[in-house]
Amino acid sequence: MKKYSIILLMASIFFVGAASSQVYKSTDAHIRFVSKTDFEEFEAINHQPTIAFTNKGKVQFRVPVNSFEFEKKLMQTHFQENYMESSKYPNADFKGSVIEPENFKLKDGEQEVKVSGVMKMHGVEKEISATGTIQKNKNEVVMSGNFDVLLSDYKIAIPKNNINQISNRITIHFEAKLEPKKSK
Repeated sequence: MKKYSIILLMASIFFVGAASSQVYKSTDAHIRFVSKTDFEEFEAINHQPTIAFTNKGKVQFRVPVNSFEFEKKLMQTHFQENYMESSKYPNADFKGSVIEPENFKLKDGEQEVKVSGVMKMHGVEKEISATGTIQKNKNEVVMSGNFDVLLSDYKIAIPKNNINQISNRITIHFEAKLEPKKSK
């Protein structure tokens, strides 16, 4: 009986903690990546990521890979079909939390943060960290930051004939405006 009381107590603490979290959902977000070599630089932008964030510092991103837009349509086609294989791997996902400051608390004003978690892209999961800012103004939260990924870490191959045009290191920038999720 004592064992069940402890389990019930732990479950109620978890649910009370979860219930007291405010969830913010993206209303305007974009992710941009840049590839830069000595010979060529290009970028793509995606205006359709879905982002959720809690006032406790938990964060999730889902980015539809086929929504990246390039300046040249041929680059977009090669990106979708040859590199990212978007029909097989339609989304890139990130799930993590604020790790610095250690006792994160969402408050009015701007805070510099470091976020760590797992990114899943091209069927590969990898632990990553990103630095950025979180700014709360009344009911709106604005997040921004950047980080680098290595294509080779996600088993994305660069053909030998393109090795001088496409960098293995891609810089990713993100910005998002989030509003409180409405209760149903």
